[in-house]
Order: sequence, then C-alpha cells, then structure tokens
Amino acid sequence: MPLHEPSPYEVLGIPLTAGVREINLAVGPAMRAGRYSRQQIQEAAALLRNPDRRLEADLQQPLPPEPVDQAAELLAPALAEPLLVIERPPLPPAELSALHRAELAADFAEPAPGGADPEPPVPARYAADLSVLPQIEVPE
Repeated sequence: MPLHEPSPYEVLGIPLTAGVREINLAVGPAMRAGRYSRQQIQEAAALLRNPDRRLEADLQQPLPPEPVDQAAELLAPALAEPLLVIERPPLPPAELSALHRAELAADFAEPAPGGADPEPPVPARYAADLSVLPQIEVPE
C-alpha cells in the first residue's frame, strides 16, 4: 500500500512539462507496465489533458525533490562533529552497589492496612495533664 497518492505524472510516467501528445503516448506503456489500475491511468490522462484541472492538480501537488550531487561533501562539515554529546556520571564501584536481602525485602513488603498505623509518640513536655483543665469546684 503506497504511503501517498501517486501524482498523475507518476501514474503515466511522464515529466511535469509533458504536452497532450506525450500524455496520449504514455497511456499505452502505462497500461502494459501494470503498476496502476486501468481506471487510475485513464483518470490521470483525463486530468492532465484538461488545462484547468491540470493547473489545479499541479498547485496541490508538491514538487519532487531535486537530486543533489555530492551530498556527502555538503554534509561533511555538519557530520564532522557529533550531533549530541551526553555526559553521564561515572558508575559507582561494583562493591558499593551491593544490596542485602533484608533491605530488598523491606522495600517490597506489603504496607500495613489503612488506619492501623500507630500514632507517633508525643514528647512528654507536650503530653496532656491536669494543668490544662479548668478549675472546677466540686460540690460536697
């Protein structure tokens, strides 16, 4: 399946400057080549024979890229330097990256059920005592 819709020029195998005579002569070889269906070839030829439709198609179709000779020479200055340099920190020595089984087990232990966590201890100086209660007279 092609990635793009072929232009009428590609279907008929003719240059962009082809005239009506060249279009008519290209139909037969395009049919014999069998790269495109008969309907595609006939539609391409009909479109290119009509000057208004041809102009519209030419304006909508992007121009093919022109070949570049000596592309490697043109790109040599850009390719001389690395495109992206990533400096990574050095890895720690192997003996420092050892894990103990107990540490690993603690990392993957199941958490305690919600709400069952004990409250953290309150320091003694902040603990509640009778000094915070208001004075109450007790009847006899």
